[in-house]
Amino acid sequence: MESQWLFNLLLMLQFVILIVVSAWAFRLSKRLKRLKLQQDEVALNQKKQVQVLASGSIGMGRRLVTIEKKLNLAVEKQSEILSKEGGVSYNRAMELLEMGATIDDLVSKCGLIRAEAELINLLKQESRRNSDYH
Repeated sequence: MESQWLFNLLLMLQFVILIVVSAWAFRLSKRLKRLKLQQDEVALNQKKQVQVLASGSIGMGRRLVTIEKKLNLAVEKQSEILSKEGGVSYNRAMELLEMGATIDDLVSKCGLIRAEAELINLLKQESRRNSDYH
């Protein structure tokens, strides 16, 4: 009788453990589903953010290409203007200054106005001072 009672007690204990483990597994399963949904939502948000960043980067890239084309065009136009307006005369003026020319020489030989000749002379003097310090 005692063994029957012990057997019933163990059987009951197993049944209670089975119910507790089942309830725990059910709660764990619900929690895992909830975490999976949260993970899917986070992944979707990250995917959307990457798409937004990628489209923004593409737009910026296109703008940069457009700006680069405009800059190259402006540089070309500037070079054309300098060559048409005697940009070489500035180089010639610097060479003449190296050889000891005066401001009046620059005006007469390079076709510069007096203010330009004085500015080039000042730049040359400043350049000499800087090279003397180094």
